[in-house]
Amino acid sequence: MKAKASVEPEEGSVNWNAHVIDENLSAEVFELLWGHDRSAIPTAVDYAYEQIWKQLVFSNERKEQRLSDVTFAEKLGVSRTPVRQSLERLVQDGLVRSDPRRGFWTRVFTVQDIHEIYDLRSALEVLALRLAAPRLDPEDLRSQLDLLYNVREQLDQRPISLFLQCDFRLHTLLIRASGNGRLINYLSTLRSQFSMFQIKDTMYPQRMEAALDDHEQILLALLEENIDKAAAFLAEHIAHAKAHVLADIFEEQEISS
Repeated sequence: MKAKASVEPEEGSVNWNAHVIDENLSAEVFELLWGHDRSAIPTAVDYAYEQIWKQLVFSNERKEQRLSDVTFAEKLGVSRTPVRQSLERLVQDGLVRSDPRRGFWTRVFTVQDIHEIYDLRSALEVLALRLAAPRLDPEDLRSQLDLLYNVREQLDQRPISLFLQCDFRLHTLLIRASGNGRLINYLSTLRSQFSMFQIKDTMYPQRMEAALDDHEQILLALLEENIDKAAAFLAEHIAHAKAHVLADIFEEQEISS
């Protein structure tokens, strides 16, 4: 099935006041993805990067919009230079696109983008799991299971923040335990690109339940020291996530067409 052309971008800048994000959750997710690479004393660029990253990833905005360095500078209390440098970093991370004549814009992902992102994610995360498995502490795995069971017991209350903590912590545990610095860094960049889709999935309670079931299978297989089984479950879990994102994109295209 071929994707339809993207809608024309909206003029103007992202309205920060239109989206209320959970500051504690967004800070934890950023730390889980980028904590290994953060400097001890953050610069103005680091600060601007983190704040804009959190707004982009946790925003529910799906249309392409212009990112005003003037607006960001005013909101963050910094000059335009660190804002522009942070936006350039976000371009490199694949979350922002730069137009030489029209400035910076939020990135809208196409169906082809999703295929590429999730296929690469599957290959790299399965590799990370295989490298990590002999190094994992069973107590850490059991702690993840305890958190998972806690989330499952509260599903009827839609514990979005707790579910996302559970989700990001598990994947971060497996990735960081790989001990491969380049792999960890590549996956941090890639995870930035699909994190917004993970967050959107919390709109569907049945998807949270399905993801917990997948995570449980992965953890139990690792506790059994069955690496092949755990790797297969992880690959299947990522395939499920990819199918959900593709379904959402096609649904949005049909609504907007």
